[in-house]
Amino acid sequence: MNSEIPAKKIEPMSKTERFFSLPIGQQNDVCEVVNEILEAVYASSSSSSEDSESENEQHERCNNFEGTLDAMSGMDFKAHMRLKRKTVVYLTTRYSTYSFVADQSGVGRSRITPKKSIYMYIWYISNSVTFRQLGNLFGVATSSAWSVVQRVSRYLVSISDEYIKWPEGIELQKTTEKFYQKQRIPGVIGDIDCTHIGIKGPKDQKEMYFNRKKTYSIVLQAVVDADKKFIDVTYGEPGSLHDYRVLRRSKLFNDADRLHEQMFAGSYFIIGDSAYPTKNWLVSAYKDYGNLTQSQRKFNEIHSSTRMVVENTFGLFKGRFRRLMKFTEQTDLQTITNIVVSACVLHNICITHDDLCGAEENEMDDAVSFEIEEEIEELNSNSNLDRRENLFNYLRQHNLI
Repeated sequence: MNSEIPAKKIEPMSKTERFFSLPIGQQNDVCEVVNEILEAVYASSSSSSEDSESENEQHERCNNFEGTLDAMSGMDFKAHMRLKRKTVVYLTTRYSTYSFVADQSGVGRSRITPKKSIYMYIWYISNSVTFRQLGNLFGVATSSAWSVVQRVSRYLVSISDEYIKWPEGIELQKTTEKFYQKQRIPGVIGDIDCTHIGIKGPKDQKEMYFNRKKTYSIVLQAVVDADKKFIDVTYGEPGSLHDYRVLRRSKLFNDADRLHEQMFAGSYFIIGDSAYPTKNWLVSAYKDYGNLTQSQRKFNEIHSSTRMVVENTFGLFKGRFRRLMKFTEQTDLQTITNIVVSACVLHNICITHDDLCGAEENEMDDAVSFEIEEEIEELNSNSNLDRRENLFNYLRQHNLI
């Protein structure tokens, strides 16, 4: 008889038992890895179906992306940030004096420096990243990334009067000279047009923001000078509104009549496409219903060539700040408005610092300013005609059409 006791069968340890058999330090390491995986899965599953491919790509968590940017050459820095380093340095210096920037004293979690704040804001508006991705990239919480973008946006809006302003004096003379050199039209201060900023459909009055292209948007109306700088912006009107209705509801429309002598000095004007009316301060193109004369068609060609500046400005603006193609996370319209206006301010700062992405500069002829003054007097010699008819007759008399 065999008296040996049979060996006890050892059951394999479950995954839970193996985890708790690990030292505490290793358990913490495993937890951190699991949490990161869960966050990535959550971010991927919660992304809107409308988000672009770049928004669905998750940035790995970084500890010193700021240092990586600092170590880049000037060319690489511009390629990634879409701004020259000197422009970013200037903006950081200005922002560091902002009264709402948190100081670096105190205890607990370290404060986000002004430089990192500017880097985060620029990266957000220059790309289509989500706030979670932005936080991962710069090593901060998602809520902190959101707060930084809002804070920098508010700062730029607070200094908008310094950078978005109607030309006067020497600036007025320079911009009319540059417009005159394009197609010999005297007295042009700027070009006006509208562009749409894509948004998610808001909860309130959703149908008002549904535009003719069957997407949701808010309208940005802008007047730009010959250097592609914004000199007046109106933002926040629903995407369903026609360009003319946006103009009629804008402060510019009221000011142009109320402060006409101050803004246009009785001689100057802005130009817009055929969607706009013709007024003593606004010259639009002829509406083409197939019955225009050859001279009127030639007028429209010259008019369009001069007006091309505003189209180029919008292309430069959205090409540099790609977030403005569409807001896929933000739903608060006031927040979106602040970000868009802040981008307009930054656009003008870039132009002021010769940061134009390869835009060409036009050299001015010293004799042009004297010639323009004479041409403006001739252009406005017949006060019985409206401004467009005066301009039409002027161009025909000078064999330009």
